[in-house]
Amino acid sequence: MAQGCKVCRVLADHDLGHYDERLLTEWRGDGTDRKGYRRLARWLNVTLLRREMGRAGFPTLGGEAESRYDRLRGDDREAAEVAALLRRGGVDVERLRSDFVSYGVVRTHILDCLGAEYDPGEPTAWETDAVDIARDHARGKIDQAVRSLVRKGDLRAGEAVSVDLDVTLECETCGTRVGLEAALGRGAVCACRGRR
Repeated sequence: MAQGCKVCRVLADHDLGHYDERLLTEWRGDGTDRKGYRRLARWLNVTLLRREMGRAGFPTLGGEAESRYDRLRGDDREAAEVAALLRRGGVDVERLRSDFVSYGVVRTHILDCLGAEYDPGEPTAWETDAVDIARDHARGKIDQAVRSLVRKGDLRAGEAVSVDLDVTLECETCGTRVGLEAALGRGAVCACRGRR
């Protein structure tokens, strides 16, 4: 295996070489939940942040790492606040940011370094990528709004507040409501699918 791409270096530097198999498994998926390169890049970056937060003694349960990652990549003020908090806790934020990977680098790693082959007959992941991108954008905006409300004193909260955003689908025929992931897992929103 080639050892030249950024993902190779980052995984080696953080002692995460065993994550190659996980990247391949998530990339190949099971036909219903195949992760695209953008989702894999985000997952890997959040994993790096979560490990560094854990080593520094920050809480990492729930969506805490995801929320901090989104804020690090958000507007300048939010990013600066989170970076300062992490630095005070002992996290090398500059190194961490330089280790974050893009979806293009993940693609190169999977196809070139790991030698995985893409089968054009396999289902694409653009739909789930689109949902993830929209959800991440919405989560970031909601997170900014909530933090602003807390700063103004309009909303009381503890030291850290994280935003969790689920996508719920509703059948307009029968009224069944189900989460997107559950619907994808079973291949249907409801029992009346396709009935007119």
